[in-house]
Amino acid sequence: MTDRLVIFAGGGTGGHLVPALAVAEALARVAPGVRVVFACSDRDIDRRILSAAPYAVVVQPVRPLPRGPRGWWAFGRRWLASWRLARRLVGDLRPAAVLGLGGFAAAPVVRSAAGAGVPTALMSIDAVPGLANRHLARRADVIFAQFASTAERYGRNASKVRVVGCPVRTGLGEADAGEARRHFGLRDDRRTLLVVAGSLGAANINRAVGAIRSDLDGLSDAWQVLHVTGPGKLDAVQEAWRDASIAHVATEFCEHMELAYAAGDLALCRSGAATVAELAAAGLPAVFMPYPYHRDQQQRHNAAERVGSGAAVMASDAGDPAANAAALRETMLPILRQPARLEAMRRAAAGAGSGRAAEEIARWLAGQGAGPP
Repeated sequence: MTDRLVIFAGGGTGGHLVPALAVAEALARVAPGVRVVFACSDRDIDRRILSAAPYAVVVQPVRPLPRGPRGWWAFGRRWLASWRLARRLVGDLRPAAVLGLGGFAAAPVVRSAAGAGVPTALMSIDAVPGLANRHLARRADVIFAQFASTAERYGRNASKVRVVGCPVRTGLGEADAGEARRHFGLRDDRRTLLVVAGSLGAANINRAVGAIRSDLDGLSDAWQVLHVTGPGKLDAVQEAWRDASIAHVATEFCEHMELAYAAGDLALCRSGAATVAELAAAGLPAVFMPYPYHRDQQQRHNAAERVGSGAAVMASDAGDPAANAAALRETMLPILRQPARLEAMRRAAAGAGSGRAAEEIARWLAGQGAGPP
């Protein structure tokens, strides 16, 4: 066994990889010298997130399950290739442990590792486990969850669940707000609405906030906008805001989200599991517009605890720009216009994140033989 190596398997969205990087950083503190290898998908977002990280990366050809029968041949071919790659990876590297990050790219490596007797864990940070994690649960030794309600959704494997929270990147809640605003070219004498379309670029959020631009223009003496558009969306967003009265700073991708959170006074975003955890760690109130196309509506469940505490409100994504603009006028604009309400949400948001999840997962991995000799 290579007792100084751990494989992190998964990807396909930033919501899987960003928490994993936090675990990898914690593992370096808990067990210095341990090597980490990421087995990710071939999506561009995976390469972008991992490009600056100091870890070896193995790209798998596996893709998600197709929506119709026409895609099954290509899916099967890619799955078989990833399965063979995963077997070679586990056999050659002989890792001390494997951490499945969730998503379709976790399955080949987790199955191979479990079959070879390698200690295997899953990160299950969504309130409702995804298909891959539900499928892999019986093969895992432990399942690390963000929400207490997740355990019951694993049925006979519920006893494997440990509720630790969601790993978050270092520095959240620590940056100075003034310095963060200057980093983005924002003004110090305005509050900042942070609009985050997510790692895959939520077009519905970009369009909805653009549709209420005239309303936001009317708040230009008190507010400004920092807009993370997502890949491929920057040009369209900048064109839509070209003649705005309200100050608007847009970027396609933000490598320093800890600064973006520090610059913000209110966030408008999806409620992916990692985003919810990062907002809690940063103490930033939010307007959540959950992704509406999941059959199990997992992002609504992710947001429920924050909404219930008063740290967030929820606006439904109807898939129609006019309807979504109406939802933001009903939910978000009153907060922007009422400083007392914003302050109440800020107080509810403060101190909500525990920040211990990454270290707890890292200590489990180190305990499987990846720790100091």
